[in-house]
Amino acid sequence: MRDRRACARVRGYGHRGMTPGGGEMAGQGTIALTGATLIDGTGAAPLRDATVVVEGRQIAAVGPAGSVAPPPGATVYDLAGRTLLPGLIDGHVHLRAYAGAGQRDIHLWNVTTFLEEQALHAAANARRALLAGVTTVRDMAGGRLEVAVKHAIDDFVLDGARVVASGFVGMTAGHGDLFCPAAIDRRLWPTADGVDECRKLVRQYARDGVDLIKLCTSGGVLSLGDETGWRNYTPEETRAIVDEAHALGKRVAAHAHTRDGIRQALEAGVDTLEHGSDLDDELVALMLRRGVRLCPTLAITEYILTRGAERGVPAASLEKARAMQAVRIASVRRAYEAGVPIFMGTDSCNTFPFGAHAWELALLHERVGLSPLEAIVAATRSAAEALGLGARTGTVEPGKWADLLIVDGDPLADLGLLRDEGRLAGVFRDGRLLVDRGLARGAVAAAR
Repeated sequence: MRDRRACARVRGYGHRGMTPGGGEMAGQGTIALTGATLIDGTGAAPLRDATVVVEGRQIAAVGPAGSVAPPPGATVYDLAGRTLLPGLIDGHVHLRAYAGAGQRDIHLWNVTTFLEEQALHAAANARRALLAGVTTVRDMAGGRLEVAVKHAIDDFVLDGARVVASGFVGMTAGHGDLFCPAAIDRRLWPTADGVDECRKLVRQYARDGVDLIKLCTSGGVLSLGDETGWRNYTPEETRAIVDEAHALGKRVAAHAHTRDGIRQALEAGVDTLEHGSDLDDELVALMLRRGVRLCPTLAITEYILTRGAERGVPAASLEKARAMQAVRIASVRRAYEAGVPIFMGTDSCNTFPFGAHAWELALLHERVGLSPLEAIVAATRSAAEALGLGARTGTVEPGKWADLLIVDGDPLADLGLLRDEGRLAGVFRDGRLLVDRGLARGAVAAAR
């Protein structure tokens, strides 16, 4: 039997496309995508009549039709009239959510179902994201269950968006701990209190193979019985979590709504800030100095305010969402205008179903002021960099993984196209066409 720790080291981010036995997992051979308008995710102007060549799981060549030709024997997809861009990246989701029809009590489902059943729903949510053009998701409150789903998708046992899995370190009576009624002994995640317990829980998650650590430094909206202004963790505990995670090569993401919570997270050295609902000029300047990226998660709040009551969101949570919305858009706009890098995250979960990921881009454009191209960059290059995957995905460039989305029409003219699955003609992940809405019918073999 192979050593478990060695297996965990192999898997990580470097596991992409590797079989359990260590051999390179082939893509779909050599393919060429021709005739499309290319939005490469870097922020550059679109390239008309582009050709992208994919060999195995990697992009081999990119350029205008006159400079890049399909290799002999390649499978050629004619994408005339379509737009080719990187697969979208959703940097804030909760895979362990009910994926069935209808709805379930958001505070009971996770603690009244088998973990094995939850894993199946998590896999279905990763598939749902892929169908919506998302090739990578960062799960923001997980553990072994999400790591297991990540490995199954890595190995193509399941088709779904690539999973970047977190370990959730939270305190007793913190935001994460209050997602289920107090009378239920079974909790969603283990808690840690005090510096030593916090360090130990980070180490346990690292042993289990998570990719990053998530913590909270303020209360939340959907948690029961708290207020967003409640402090979560002391500065000493927060610094210990961040220090231990960084010592083990793990990035740290911090849920923080309030100014005090945001300051505590930033001063401790977190890598990304989730929500950031009440940023002032001083905190924005601190984010810029520290190089911290912001994941605003506007879609979840918008959904709660428009659909929350019918989804069973408690009145107290609806009130917290309304109060927070009054400052949140201004906060994100302040960060954007100052130059803080923003990346896409929807907070898809039990409350906000998977599949509407591109709504976040429309909100960033309409409410915050990002241009359509900037919004796409937020869901591609910027998100990849925030997740630590900037060298491997997020842009359409040679050497990157072939994570590609083909859209009927021009999303720069209408970002709403990215929310219409009927206009998403195909999704490639690691060079494999995993979502095909008629794309392969017109494929031909290039002359030898």
